[in-house]
Amino acid sequence: MPQILETTRFTVVAPDRPHHSRENGGHVVLTPKQVFEHRYEMPLPLAAELMHLTMAVGEALTTVLRAEGLDVVRINYQDNGNWAYKVVPARPRLHVHLYVRTTHERHPADDPRFQAFPDALVFPDRATGYYDKFEPLAAGTIEAVAEETRRLLHTDKYRSAGLILE
Repeated sequence: MPQILETTRFTVVAPDRPHHSRENGGHVVLTPKQVFEHRYEMPLPLAAELMHLTMAVGEALTTVLRAEGLDVVRINYQDNGNWAYKVVPARPRLHVHLYVRTTHERHPADDPRFQAFPDALVFPDRATGYYDKFEPLAAGTIEAVAEETRRLLHTDKYRSAGLILE
């Protein structure tokens, strides 16, 4: 997975096999370097960093994708982790998905299970082929999101969060 950004405590990546196709907005995953099963296990300062970083990355995604011509309406922030229980032993790990939502969404292969904005996304098992035609974020978009996130982290709004870039 192409890395967008890394801080001392988190990584931000663009999945090669996204759950939401780029033409509909795209998909990014933010993961703490320290393993937690549940967010309530995190020390509060780290949980605050997680929130600040999701905000900065979400803002950067919105700015970059709008500049690329997408009509971004919203970002769905989700920490699911359910698929970790499909294997034994289960190894759930906290991570936050950012799904960028746009108007005029459609499934690339017109799968009838797809629910366009404003409905919630559906996430069938990967083995169903549902995601096979989904496009990941392009390299140029990934770099632009990284640059915009770095810029944002140095603004007054985010500087106090104390996120340290690697």
